[in-house]
Amino acid sequence: MVVSWSRIMEKERYDYIDTLRLCSILFIVLSHFDGECFYYLTGISMMQTHLAKNGRLGLLMYGWTGKYALALLCVISGFLTAMKYAGKKECDVGEFIISRYFRLMLPVMASNFLFGIVLKLKGEPVNVRAYLKTALIPGWSEANRNLWCIGSFLVGNILICLICYLQNRSFRPMVLYPGLLLLLVLLGDVWLLATVAGGFCYEAAWRLKQSGLAGNWWLLVILPMVWLLPRGEESTVIYYRDIAAAMLIMTAFYCLPVLQRLFACRFLKPLKKCCYSLFVVHGMTLFLLGPAWNLVQRLGISGGGGIFISLFAVIFCIDLLAAYVVYYLSEVKLYRTIVKGFLPDR
Repeated sequence: MVVSWSRIMEKERYDYIDTLRLCSILFIVLSHFDGECFYYLTGISMMQTHLAKNGRLGLLMYGWTGKYALALLCVISGFLTAMKYAGKKECDVGEFIISRYFRLMLPVMASNFLFGIVLKLKGEPVNVRAYLKTALIPGWSEANRNLWCIGSFLVGNILICLICYLQNRSFRPMVLYPGLLLLLVLLGDVWLLATVAGGFCYEAAWRLKQSGLAGNWWLLVILPMVWLLPRGEESTVIYYRDIAAAMLIMTAFYCLPVLQRLFACRFLKPLKKCCYSLFVVHGMTLFLLGPAWNLVQRLGISGGGGIFISLFAVIFCIDLLAAYVVYYLSEVKLYRTIVKGFLPDR
């Protein structure tokens, strides 16, 4: 198969995708803080209060939940995998599985190790078996319940890599993807579906861009659908609509350079580098800081926008510090060394 030079060149230009991924993770962190911390403290969910259908921001943001952000995160994961391998002469599936496993799981291993030490120093019991399972099995969430979707990331990316492998053997990806997506709908695995849908989204967006129609501003008319599709209470149907909206977001950004420039945000590069580690650690920090909430309650702190923002700022700084430690341990120090041990020619 002839390698598409345009596909190879574009792989180096996705600052805007990193920005979208960072925004998704920040929204997930915010929603978990609201539901697992602030609601516990005050009995008030700021997001449900203000983003509900009849809330102050309901007209603008009703339906914008952590699940919508997760749908975009899954679609981005699949989109990037397809972007990396579509059009390549060779696609080594075995090498991909090894490298992607360690890319996803090393931050989990590092965070479990780090927080296990913290628990020991606090004199609290550590369930070693649960920590090991969570560190080694993608999607196992016994020690960190926010990591259940990592299994969908890994399996979905492997399926996309397999499609790219078959593409090099004259199979048409635009035939393979619909059949696989239909199967996943029947199986009811929403987040695996979302990840694979990201690969399909890339193929469709790339063809749209190559057709010459993508440079027209008419594509902006799909952006209102990004606002309309997620509107509704959480349900499986809404999750599917979240996935569709996420695919429209990626298509619009991929095809319109003006959106890419607006969202390049290179000044956020330090945050973008550790955003996956932030996603991994934020649930652990909420758990470890649990006893501190009792102190806050004894001080008589009640709900309010200022308190919400202040507490979130404190938690976010702690999350960010932990994320940088995990990022440094896993992605800077360990990833290349471990992967080269398994793949010496890489």
